[in-house]
Amino acid sequence: MAFRKLEPLCDKIGAEQIRAVIDEFYRRVSADPRIGHHFERIEDFEDHVRRISDFWYQNLGGRLEQPPTIDMVGKHAPLKLTEDDLQAWMEHFRATTDEMLDPAHAKEWQQLAEGIASRMRQDILTG
Repeated sequence: MAFRKLEPLCDKIGAEQIRAVIDEFYRRVSADPRIGHHFERIEDFEDHVRRISDFWYQNLGGRLEQPPTIDMVGKHAPLKLTEDDLQAWMEHFRATTDEMLDPAHAKEWQQLAEGIASRMRQDILTG
């Protein structure tokens, strides 16, 4: 009997493309007048993008020697995010992944992002 090897999404997309998607996504959200102000607090933007790229690489099935420790709720709770903020974030995430990835890969990554958005809704939304 032949066995099928499961390929993690990170391998299907590739680390460089994950980084490119995250770079473009942060360019878009930072420029968006609805939510860009939330990103003004980031002191080292290059480091932030690297850490989030690593976060996504790991969440898409990759293994890292030194995975980032990210307290998603703790980092975002002080921002007093609203449903409108979260909708704008997802709008940019969907658009970026749709434009930069194979449709099946974009959809799969978007589903993971929706899971994070759901957790944010439960744990930290203010209005």
